[in-house]
Amino acid sequence: MWYAVQLILIACLAAIGFIRVRQFYVHPLSGLASLDSSHQQSSIHRSLPVSVIIPARNEAGRLGKLLESLQQQCTKPHEILVVDDGSTDGTAELALRYGCRVIEQQEAGWSGKSAACYSGAQAASGEYLLFLDADVYLAPDALEYLYRYSRRGAVMSVQPYHHMGKAYEQLSLYFNLVALLGLDLGRRRDPFSTKLGFFGPCMLMERESYLKTGGHRLVRDSILEDMALGQALARLQIPLYSIPHGNKIFFRMYAEGFMKLFNGWSKNMVLGAQRSSLWTILIISSIAALSFKIPAELIRSMARMDLPFSMLNVFFYICFAGILHRTARRFGAFSLASCLCFPLLALFFVVVLLRSMVMQFLHMPIDWRGRKVFIK
Repeated sequence: MWYAVQLILIACLAAIGFIRVRQFYVHPLSGLASLDSSHQQSSIHRSLPVSVIIPARNEAGRLGKLLESLQQQCTKPHEILVVDDGSTDGTAELALRYGCRVIEQQEAGWSGKSAACYSGAQAASGEYLLFLDADVYLAPDALEYLYRYSRRGAVMSVQPYHHMGKAYEQLSLYFNLVALLGLDLGRRRDPFSTKLGFFGPCMLMERESYLKTGGHRLVRDSILEDMALGQALARLQIPLYSIPHGNKIFFRMYAEGFMKLFNGWSKNMVLGAQRSSLWTILIISSIAALSFKIPAELIRSMARMDLPFSMLNVFFYICFAGILHRTARRFGAFSLASCLCFPLLALFFVVVLLRSMVMQFLHMPIDWRGRKVFIK
């Protein structure tokens, strides 16, 4: 009896997680439209008062796609700044060819993405600051979309739609799901607001608020700067909210190979778990538990040659894979075949989480873009 109660409880918590993701993506954005008439009428302007800031370290292989998409925007940004963080691969030269303003990371005794973002903000002159990772690229109306839903004095972010080119990239499914659930988004009454952080690949903030609070300087020692900075800003009473990608903001993460993906998610996982709410951890743990429980029961029933229970467990397996696929395709190009292999994806997620915990405990570094990064 207690076993059945546990199973029902886990299934209910997992269902809440899937429902929250759906709610986040299908809830209308009309209530978020800015009250500032200049935002509502921004389409009549030739440019937007937005400084695009791109922190870049050895990004020559990916930066061109983003800069090309920025050139094709229906409404142009005020300026584009590429902050060269000690690149050795021609990143700065590429940015100059696209007509960008290139500056060097200038914060002494401070390195990494947060330092580059802060240097860019100090040099920017736009009313709003849009921070974009170099692996992001945009639809022609993306800047208009972001500016339309911006709010004065608040931070707005977007988790881009995850495009993939190689089979190993499908291993990112559970990490994308956790990134969405980790910010406690998709609540029924308030699906877009959060106090737990923001999505680092695409973040928009009023320049005055950024400089007044200190911006990335608040988290100069943090690896996972998006969650740390978001929580620091929330403590300063700065509202945080996120909106769906709207099929306008995209990225391709870790295209360089499996080890880049392995190290990248290892760098982020345990720190994200430490900053998540207990409720969020319960939901994510329940989804992971079902990902192992369902195939385990299927194998057990087949080993006993129990045909009725085997058929029932096959039904549960297919249903879970279908729900996972329906959810995952909202935030990335995850295939049905990958979702049918969900036990392997869940196992990889757990392996990365355990690796991240061990590396933090033993104070072991990860080689990240030519630097040794310690998970603190």
